[in-house]
Amino acid sequence: MATITSRYPIAQSGGELARRTALGVLVAVVAALLVNGLAGALDLSLGVSGPMSPFAAGPILGSVVVAGVGAAVAYAALVRLTERPVRNFTALATAVFALMLVPVFAVAPAMGVSGVGQAVLVALHVVVAVPLVAFVVGAVRL
Repeated sequence: MATITSRYPIAQSGGELARRTALGVLVAVVAALLVNGLAGALDLSLGVSGPMSPFAAGPILGSVVVAGVGAAVAYAALVRLTERPVRNFTALATAVFALMLVPVFAVAPAMGVSGVGQAVLVALHVVVAVPLVAFVVGAVRL
């Protein structure tokens, strides 16, 4: 079996991966809520409101947690199944990010989200994806 060498340390246990993921989710939630709060403070016309809008705290929190769990499961599988899990996870995360933007542009307008709202949704996707990937692969160590 080949030795895995990586710029970033591979999680050596499920507990370590869970800690990394939890920290990534925490940072992503805080960043997403800050972006959402900034959009509200600037009184941007997002086009939709209410408890089930994509800009409400509940859907944001739920989406970030689901994304974190998915990232951890995908990374764990790649560690077991591939020789270069960090590279492969980064490629997978990039593809998933691109796929997750499709509903922003294809579905959100039908829900009443304005163009500004779509830009805020893209910003939310970015501030969730970056810390999740960085923490899960071990690029950020606390």
